[in-house]
Amino acid sequence: MKNIWVIAKNTLTLEVRDKILYGILAFGVLYVLLMLFMADLVLRELPMVKSFGLTGIYFFNALVAIFLGTTSFFKDIDRKVAYFILSKPVSRAQFLLGKFLGLCLVLLLTSAILGVAYLGLILHEHGGFDWLGVLAIGMQYLEMVLFVAFAIFVSTFASSLLSVVYTSAVFFLGHVVSQLVSDASQMGIGGAKLFFVKVLYYAFPNLEKFDARSLAIHAVGMPFAEFGLALAYAAAYCALLLFAAIWVFEKKEL
Repeated sequence: MKNIWVIAKNTLTLEVRDKILYGILAFGVLYVLLMLFMADLVLRELPMVKSFGLTGIYFFNALVAIFLGTTSFFKDIDRKVAYFILSKPVSRAQFLLGKFLGLCLVLLLTSAILGVAYLGLILHEHGGFDWLGVLAIGMQYLEMVLFVAFAIFVSTFASSLLSVVYTSAVFFLGHVVSQLVSDASQMGIGGAKLFFVKVLYYAFPNLEKFDARSLAIHAVGMPFAEFGLALAYAAAYCALLLFAAIWVFEKKEL
């Protein structure tokens, strides 16, 4: 556990120095602050302000997750950092788990920064603390953690460019597969087409489980049971992806 934590702290330190990360984060904070002016355009309607703010946080955090998840592993290989670490009494499993934990810490930091900017905006515009907004940002964070786990998995066998493509594809399919199953059932589609849709549904993560933005926007309370199920789903899926990543990495020649 000590080795994992040391690698995680090293990953956090290296990634927060990345200028591209600073750029994404700066644009994210600027976007949230621009909501002060956009609020006038929507007559300062709270649901619209929340919608713009939470969607912006989701978008910029997704950029950070995809960027970090698909580049961090390759940067360690190119800089020979991985060779140095693995020459020590550190297993490949500890290396990958440390990378995953470190990237999760980076995402936690970016989520906190963007979240504080968003909460400050809501406080300024409407004089209240948005607890449901915090919950929505937390659910988005779980989704980003799952992205990072998948990105680390594909990085163990694919190139940096293909890792971006695969992760982006999962981002898209993860949000549409549940709707595809619903539409197929309503339209009475069966046979091979329905089977194919169901294969996609069970093969790819259902990212709609983490979408609590509409609940926060319209101030509809979210059952804690649903939040707990989403947390368990993310933990189980991440565990499977990391297990697969470790299995592939153990067989990979560096």
